[in-house]
Amino acid sequence: MKKLAVAMLLALAGSAWAAPDWSKVAPRKVTLFYPGQAALEWVMNKPDHSAAPDIADKKRSCTKCHEGDADEIGDKIVKGMPVGSSKSVLEPTPSKGKVGSLPVMMQTAYDADKIYFRFEWTSPQGGDTKADPKNEVKLTMMFDGGGTVDGSSQNGCWATCHQDLRSMKTPKDDKKTKYIKDADLATGKFMDLMQYRSGKGEKSSDGFVATSREMEGGKALQKAEGKKDGNKWVVTFERSLSSSGKGDHTIVAGKVYNFGFAIHEDHSNVRFHYVSLGYQFGLDKAMPEVKNYINVVKP
Repeated sequence: MKKLAVAMLLALAGSAWAAPDWSKVAPRKVTLFYPGQAALEWVMNKPDHSAAPDIADKKRSCTKCHEGDADEIGDKIVKGMPVGSSKSVLEPTPSKGKVGSLPVMMQTAYDADKIYFRFEWTSPQGGDTKADPKNEVKLTMMFDGGGTVDGSSQNGCWATCHQDLRSMKTPKDDKKTKYIKDADLATGKFMDLMQYRSGKGEKSSDGFVATSREMEGGKALQKAEGKKDGNKWVVTFERSLSSSGKGDHTIVAGKVYNFGFAIHEDHSNVRFHYVSLGYQFGLDKAMPEVKNYINVVKP
C-alpha cells in the first residue's frame, strides 16, 4: 500500500512537471523581419519614421501599423532599399540571397510552476555570409517585468537596440552590446533574456539586458532545446515562473509582460537576424481587444 502511494505521488509530480501537449495549445503566427540598422533612435525619430509621435504620445504599439506588412519592410531593408520618411538605407551591406522575413508559429502555456514557449518555422533561403560557423540557429527571447521598461509595451525588445552598438550605424566600439537606458536591476528596469544555440556543445543562456547584455546570472531557465527535421526547426524553452537569480523576472498572474524575440538563421550573427515586433503575454488574462497580446493558459 505504501509503495502504491509513493508511486501515485511520483506520477502526479511527473505530470505537474511534464511539458504541455502542444496539440492542445493554439498557435500564434508572428512574422519576424530583417531590421538592418533600424535602431531605437531611428524608430523614435519623426524625420525618419512618421509614426514616432504615435508611439511616444499615443502609446501605440508597432504591431498596430506593421504586423501586416513586416514582411514587406524586411524585404526592402535586406535588399538595401530605402525605407521610412527619410528614405533611409538601413542595410549598407546586403547579403546576397538572404530573404527579408521569417514566419514563425509561436505557442506558450504554463502550469503551477513553469511557463513553456515553443517556436516552429521553416528555414528560408540563406545569404552568402556565414558569420557564426558554430551555430546554424540561435533563438533569443527577451521580456520585461510587466511594464518595467520604458517603451517596451510599444516596441518590445527594441528598447535594447541602439545606434551605437557594434555593427550598427554609429558603433561606439566593436564590443558594445545591447543595453537599456537608465537600467536598474533593483526596480526591475531590465529585460530578462533566454537564448538557445544549435551548435554541438553550445550551452543555452539565461541572462539579462541592463546597462549591458549579460549572458548568464539567471536561474529560471530549466531547459532550452531545438530540433531540425528537414528544413523545419522547433525550439522550446522551459522556465520557472519564479526565481531569485540575477536578472530573472518573476512571472505572476495579473501582470502583462512585454516581449520580443529574434532568430539568427543560417549561421548569422549580430544585427543580421530576424526580429519580432513588440508583443505581450499574461497568465489567464484575456485581453481580446489588444492586438499584440497572447493569453497564456493551462492546456
